[in-house]
Amino acid sequence: MGDQRVRHALNAIARVLLCAAGFVIAIYGTLQLDGLKSLSFREVLHEPIFWLTVFGSVLTGIAFAVLQRPRASSGQAPQPVETVEARTEPRKDETSESPAEDGDKLSLVEVVGLAAGGVIGSGWLLAVPGLHESLGEAALLGWAAGGVLMLTIAVVMVEFGLISQRTGGLLFHPHDAFGPLVVIILAASLWISYAINPAAQAAAAVDGLAEVVPALAGPDGLTGTGSVLAVLVTAAIIAFVLLPRRLVLRTNAALTLVKIAIPVVLVVFLALAVPGPPATAGPVPGPTTTGVLSALITSGVIYAYIGFQAPLDVTGEVRGGPRAVARRVRWAVYGTVVGSFLLYSALQLVYAEHMASSGAEHGPSYARLTDSATLIGAPTDWLVVLVRLAAIIAPIGSGIVFTYALSREVYTLSAERYVPSVLHEPRASRLPGRRSDSFWLILLVNLVLALVVLVAVGGDWHALAVLNTIPILILYAVTCVVLAVRSELLGTGFQQLLPVAAYAAFVAIALVVNESAWDRVWKGVAVIAWGSLVLLVLPWLHHLRFPGLGWYDAKNHGARLFSRDPANRPFVVLAVYLAALTLLSAVRHRIGDDSVWSVWSLRGLVMIVASGAFVLLVGAGRRYLRQTQLTTTRP
Repeated sequence: MGDQRVRHALNAIARVLLCAAGFVIAIYGTLQLDGLKSLSFREVLHEPIFWLTVFGSVLTGIAFAVLQRPRASSGQAPQPVETVEARTEPRKDETSESPAEDGDKLSLVEVVGLAAGGVIGSGWLLAVPGLHESLGEAALLGWAAGGVLMLTIAVVMVEFGLISQRTGGLLFHPHDAFGPLVVIILAASLWISYAINPAAQAAAAVDGLAEVVPALAGPDGLTGTGSVLAVLVTAAIIAFVLLPRRLVLRTNAALTLVKIAIPVVLVVFLALAVPGPPATAGPVPGPTTTGVLSALITSGVIYAYIGFQAPLDVTGEVRGGPRAVARRVRWAVYGTVVGSFLLYSALQLVYAEHMASSGAEHGPSYARLTDSATLIGAPTDWLVVLVRLAAIIAPIGSGIVFTYALSREVYTLSAERYVPSVLHEPRASRLPGRRSDSFWLILLVNLVLALVVLVAVGGDWHALAVLNTIPILILYAVTCVVLAVRSELLGTGFQQLLPVAAYAAFVAIALVVNESAWDRVWKGVAVIAWGSLVLLVLPWLHHLRFPGLGWYDAKNHGARLFSRDPANRPFVVLAVYLAALTLLSAVRHRIGDDSVWSVWSLRGLVMIVASGAFVLLVGAGRRYLRQTQLTTTRP
């Protein structure tokens, strides 16, 4: 048995090294391609470094597939680990809103539709031009940095999330590790982030429509008419999820196929097309000392990548046994992250080539490029129609995915009494295909929240994207810590390396947040604090029999703060860490880029603070497990 474990560990290390080698080759080739920007895309195809990059990418993909190969040690499939709580609230089987029949669960196509549909939204439409404006020739470096970070986070979240294949796992793995108070922070982060997403996507769709109807938007954002239309689109996105579940999922899968096909067609034709006549010449902006990291959030790179976690929100609804579920989720999530990186990079290449040939520093959209380019002497202005169609369809499709996932998370939160039980109690429904339904009330609450935020920011897509990005990054970071806390649940071989990836992702998220613009950081942390305060205070007021809150029967977890509850320590550590991260961001804003030494010293301090927070959170989580006597069993 010991020799077998050693072989498994050595094989796992070899596969990880193979994956790392491919990834290093791909990144090296990507960086070298920056020096070839003066060449056309067709000329780049003749460069050996281009094919070296392709080889590295393919090698990485093959290595990831090999890494997920099941072990055949005993002839039986590995079984998932179940957790049993002794002193905390018991789990309720009814909290998983999974269909009873396996045939009614999510197929591979539908799971891929959730992952890719959540990622391919308005990000590629607005982030590619923004990143070109911010970084110029180093724009590919931004996509590579964001892709590395997202892939690391995805591996950590997927591999640990598959241990307990349960709807709502993004919140209830932290519940097992830290207790309910940390879940309050994460629930606020997820709820606000997911609820804002349909509003952000609606604003992006209206902004895309404004190229045809200029009255909808102006230099300062959406006009009054545009804002009203964005409100209606937000309502339509949320209402669509009330249709029969199978219809929603299949429609989303079809929309995802269209959303992928359009940018692929755009890349192919722009790569072959001849750029339009030069405009006024001007220097192309280049990267600054902190340009790449700061651009990840400011230019919308992270926003363009998020959404891959949608299948993890509904793992309990995926078709098949444990092994089949794991395979479908891995293909969906890993394929989406790697595929989106390749697609975004290709878009950035053709965009940069056409913008450089036109002599312009940046442009507002792809429509300007396709309108002036020619292919075999013929104009490609017909591509403008596809671009404008994608500018409307892609954001709406992504908004549907986030709305669907959020409804399941809130349903589970309600069943566990983090929010009122009224949000999961079935009611008679006249909706088509549903005899009873509780989701209409959840979606109504989400609609109100989305519209409040949409009106508050005046339909500004960039403001909505930031409010969506910062909270979800915090959720990702804490999920990484959970894996380190529950490391005893991990198997042998590759899974034993996951805590290292979790630590790296946690620190990287801290650096990305610190490099972001100050107004984006404090607003993102402020909405987390506001949401957490609401979820803590309202149950307390209900406990005090405050007039008008008799219906808010969520558990009064805030009372734990005034006792020696073991859930206090992880909550305090996380809250202090978020405050410290915000303070360090304010310092970063004050010092600017004038002193390179000061910038790098601050980065070192951020890494030290993040490392300390990671260690403290892991220690607090393990102490919580000991005090609550949480045990694990393997069937």
